[in-house]
Amino acid sequence: MSAVRRPGTPSHIRVFPRSSAASVLLVLAVALAGCKALPTGLADTPAGAYDRPFPVELVQPEVLDIQVIRGPETTITLTNTTARTFGPSTLWLNGRFGRPIEGLAPGQTLSLNLYHFRDQYGEKFRGGGFFATKAPEQLMHAQLETLMDGESAMIGLVVVGDDQ
Repeated sequence: MSAVRRPGTPSHIRVFPRSSAASVLLVLAVALAGCKALPTGLADTPAGAYDRPFPVELVQPEVLDIQVIRGPETTITLTNTTARTFGPSTLWLNGRFGRPIEGLAPGQTLSLNLYHFRDQYGEKFRGGGFFATKAPEQLMHAQLETLMDGESAMIGLVVVGDDQ
């Protein structure tokens, strides 16, 4: 792209053709639009009710025989094989990713999508799947944050064979 000197303009002023200015504006617009599309590491949506840090201050007094099984691809299944009823609670995975549940009655089975579990920064659990761009995260630990005697407490759950 070369500058053109128009008649009647001082020699130190150069005027660029209009097509060059339009090209520069187009490149600038594309660059700015691309900046918005870059991953930030944060969630696409604002923090939700369960995008919160894992409550490390809670004591885990017991582990119940509620098995958490990683199902096909990106789901987990848990069945309450105890005689206890749990009201609204938060299910925690790996001491980082949480998801609220409405409750868990005796004999009830829940199937939950791993991508619905989030950490305090809104990051999703890497569940894997056909279109996954990163290796799936292993499911190592599961806990249920619930009310016991009017106080929040952590109950350990049994994770069954995550061989991924």
